[in-house]
Amino acid sequence: MFKRYFIINFIFTFLIVGCSKTSSEFPQKSFRTRLSEGDGHMGVSINYFDSWKTDFQPRYLKLAERHTITAIKLFSHLEYDTSPRITEYYVVRARRTQSCRLLAELQFAASNHGYELSDITPDGCIYF
Repeated sequence: MFKRYFIINFIFTFLIVGCSKTSSEFPQKSFRTRLSEGDGHMGVSINYFDSWKTDFQPRYLKLAERHTITAIKLFSHLEYDTSPRITEYYVVRARRTQSCRLLAELQFAASNHGYELSDITPDGCIYF
């Protein structure tokens, strides 16, 4: 009886461990999930920027900057992973460009009010 229980438990454990491994065939999240993550950071950034416009607390600008830079990096990586032959590439490219514009606006607003942000220009943003 104990031997049978041990064998069944061993087989069950072997199946659970064998089936629970992640597939290395699809290691990345889906396009929509990655796009949503970037959009989420942009939404938070816009909320912080709007809060700064009413309260003028520098921490809101710094938080907005941090989330915007994170969004830019996410969009840049997603754009790199997407082929220019499909329309999604241009959707991501537009979002990255909008994020870069928001970052420039944040930095401009900070300098106009005597605040100093990190002056980080992430890869994917080119200012002329």
